[in-house]
Amino acid sequence: MREDNHEKRMFYKFIFLLVVTGLIVIVCIWKWTADDPKEQDPEEMFGKTEQQEDIKEPTGLDEAKINDVLIDEEDKNSEAQETNTNDASQQNEQTENNQEEADLEQTYINQYGKQEVGQAKEQVEKVLALYLLQVTDWDKWEGAVTANYLENVQKEMTNFKDEKAKRELDTIDLFVSQPLKDGEIMYGAYATWHVTVKGKSTSKPMQLYYITLQKEGDKWIVSNMVTPNNQNMEGEGKE
Repeated sequence: MREDNHEKRMFYKFIFLLVVTGLIVIVCIWKWTADDPKEQDPEEMFGKTEQQEDIKEPTGLDEAKINDVLIDEEDKNSEAQETNTNDASQQNEQTENNQEEADLEQTYINQYGKQEVGQAKEQVEKVLALYLLQVTDWDKWEGAVTANYLENVQKEMTNFKDEKAKRELDTIDLFVSQPLKDGEIMYGAYATWHVTVKGKSTSKPMQLYYITLQKEGDKWIVSNMVTPNNQNMEGEGKE
């Protein structure tokens, strides 16, 4: 009787294990069939991983743009440095020119005296103004220029004077220049003026002149006046 009970218990355990195993198998099959096959595809999952990595790449630093920025900064620094160098060079050159002018003017003063140098400078301004304004009242020229130079100016005024145009002098900036001969004084002058016709401004010329003076009696008078381009005294002018 005890043996029969033992066999029944073993039989029930066996049945129980079969049932449990069957349930596990059924659950696994159901789980497998219920899930999205696409999510279980290893190749697709691998492809998604690569795509995500590709998307992340652009978020990194763009080396080309960085290089462009660095090059631009280098160019700007180079241009700034070049500008500073040019400014310093121009400033040094201007300082040297000013010093040369001061030394040359002092040489004139040492040779001829301060009063005579001042009178020569006034003569330069007067003659240049008479010329630029095309003054044909020749009495105003006498005592300011040599006879030979006055004759040349009279011929030139006759050839180039425009009765319809009116001139007004703007500025005359003088600077001392090295004379071509001993016993002479030379000044350079930047002159600007404007020309009007019937009340309307037509041009605003600007010209550089070199004026030579020689002493006649107790005064310095203008003996010659030229432009660097060796053209007539009208110069080229600027509109």
